[in-house]
Amino acid sequence: MADISPDARAEIADAVRDALAEHGYERLTTAKIAEHYAKSEAGLYYYYDTKDEMIAAFLEHTAGQLGEELAAIDGGPEQQLRAACDHLFLSPDDEDAGVHVAIMELLSHAPHNETLREPLLGLESATLELFAGIVRQGVDSGVFRDVDPRASAAFLLAAADGSTGFHVALEMDVGADIERGWSGYIDSLLADDA
Repeated sequence: MADISPDARAEIADAVRDALAEHGYERLTTAKIAEHYAKSEAGLYYYYDTKDEMIAAFLEHTAGQLGEELAAIDGGPEQQLRAACDHLFLSPDDEDAGVHVAIMELLSHAPHNETLREPLLGLESATLELFAGIVRQGVDSGVFRDVDPRASAAFLLAAADGSTGFHVALEMDVGADIERGWSGYIDSLLADDA
């Protein structure tokens, strides 16, 4: 595998993202990734040996992007947590819905695929830490009551992952219920004087 520039890594990650959203993991091929890549399929193999290595690079890139997106959210901890939940709790017609469903599909393969397991663990861990950091900041500043930031973050992440399965992938009509649920949970975190 050749050294890869940040620009080339981002281009390939975007191609993998688009192909995963369109085809899912089971039907994904490097030829389908190449359809979304400005260069040839051979260009993909210049940097990566397998489809799963390309997906792993996409997951690593995504973990970094999520942190940047959430760091750019204006407002205090309550606004940041609500915006982060808006980002993770999707509906079937959201632009990123296909990507989130594909990531759920990848998670089902993680126990048996070491190439995917580590970057998936990294993505989920990064998301967990970002949420925990927002909650921790809210607790420290008195916006949120004294709760365990990691436990709150884990609950929200598990709920978001689960909602991707039954609401986004299966298109169950529960979007408003889910939003009321996570919004009510955030309301319950607020300190009495906040």
